[in-house]
This record gives sequence, C-alpha cells and structure tokens, in this order.
Amino acid sequence: MTVTSIEQTARARTLALVWRTRRHVVVGRELLGPLRRYAVTAGVALLLPLLLLVAWSLAARYELVAAQILPAPSLVWETGVELVASGQLQAELLVSILRVAAGLLIGGSLGLALGLATGLSPAAEAYLAPTVRAVLLVPSLGWLPFFMLVFGIGEALKIVMIAKACLLPMLVASFDGVRNIPRKHHEVARMLELTRIDTLRFVVMPAILPAVLNGLRLALGKGWQVLVLVEMIASAAGIGYLMTWGRKSFQLDVVLVTMVVIGAVGWLIDRAALAVQARATVWASRSAG
Repeated sequence: MTVTSIEQTARARTLALVWRTRRHVVVGRELLGPLRRYAVTAGVALLLPLLLLVAWSLAARYELVAAQILPAPSLVWETGVELVASGQLQAELLVSILRVAAGLLIGGSLGLALGLATGLSPAAEAYLAPTVRAVLLVPSLGWLPFFMLVFGIGEALKIVMIAKACLLPMLVASFDGVRNIPRKHHEVARMLELTRIDTLRFVVMPAILPAVLNGLRLALGKGWQVLVLVEMIASAAGIGYLMTWGRKSFQLDVVLVTMVVIGAVGWLIDRAALAVQARATVWASRSAG
C-alpha cells in the first residue's frame, strides 16, 4: 500500500468519524431541546406550590396558625402514607372515580344525543333547546333537594347529580360542533347519496370529534367537582366522604390529604383529556388538509 493510499484511507476515516460525531451532536440537540423546554415548564409550574409549601412549613413551625387548624406538612405526609398503607385512600378514591365514570356515561351520552338532535334538526332545536337549556342552567345545588326527595340519598343520587353536571357541556359542545360543519361536507354527502346513518357516521361524527372531546373535558371537570360536593353532603363512601369524616373528627391532616388528592386527580384527569383532545385535533387538521 502506497503512502498516498494510506493518507487517503486515514482522511476518509477521519471524515467518517467527524460526520458521525456531528450526527450524534445534532441528535443530542434535538433530544435536549424538548427536554430543556419541559424542564423549564415543570420548574415554572412547581414554583408556586413550592413557595406555598415553604410558607406552610414556616407558619406551622413558628405557630403562626394554631396546629388544630393548620397541621404541619410532615404530619399531613405521615397521615397520607398511613391512609395509602391501609388501603383506605385507594378504596375511597376508586368509589369516586367509578361514580364519575357512570355519571359521565349517562350524562355525556344524553348530552351528545340532544346536541346532535338539536344541531341537525331545526324543529328539534325549536322544541327542545330552550326548555332543556333552561332546566340545565339551574345550578346543581338547586337540584339537590329535589333529587334527594326523588332518588333518596343512595348511590342513584350521586350518579344523577354527576350526569346532570356532565350533560350541559356535552350538549353545547356537540351542538356547536354540528353547526360549525362546513356546508360543503353536507353537499358532498348529498352528491354521494349517503343515507342519514352514513352521513352521521362518515361526515358528522368525524367533523365534530374535536368539539366533542373538548366538551368531554369540560364535562369531566364539572362531574368531578359535583361528585366531591355531593359526597360531602350525602355519602358513606368516596373521597368527599373521607374529607367530611376528617372534618367531623377534627382531623385536619386527613382533610388536607383529601384536598391534595382531589386536586391532583382532577389535574391528571384534565391533562389526560387535554392530551387526547390535542391528538384528535391534529388528526382532524390532517384529514381536513
């Protein structure tokens, strides 16, 4: 092998090494960019809770607030660990989640059906929409005494209250989604001579999916709020009942644990619904393009 060929081989190897190094650097930057943005976002989001935790710790340490009213964070943490270890917290939370699921299934389905009916049919809108919206706009607390007389204070009361809370967001979202469908979509359906069922299946439902998912997210939030409220008033199980039990027993550490759990679970539900909605919106945009 000549000196020239050796130099050419060495130069080629060097260039290949440089190219691989640059490629790894580019890939590393592409990975570090999103991670850096995520870290900054998480840091900003956690700043206020950390400041509140520090203020809480200082208030408890220097007895700025009576311990019976504001227990120390360490005591609340120990209580939370005990509730998790005993299984009580998971059991009560599962009861609440199942109630929200049942109420969402009933109220969301009915709201979707009413929204489709009033959105697709001017006659149905004229007959149903004013009365339905007027009834649903009455706050949940206003319906509670009536529902207690009709359904008692058992499981049916909780599910009906949650269903009522979930119904209106789904109705409004599906109605607006139907009314915002471009006219050309209906024209194409008529040109293809699609039946009403096929039009609903292949034209209406895909077009209103982002709106329906947004309504679902709002319905979940409303249902979770009403669930805690009704469990605090009339219930023998659930996360709201556990909070009320802690208050009646003057165990403010239990109350604070349940408050944190309610907020955290509600936030997780909202984030999950938002993620699903975002993916569906991207899909709908690509389909429209």
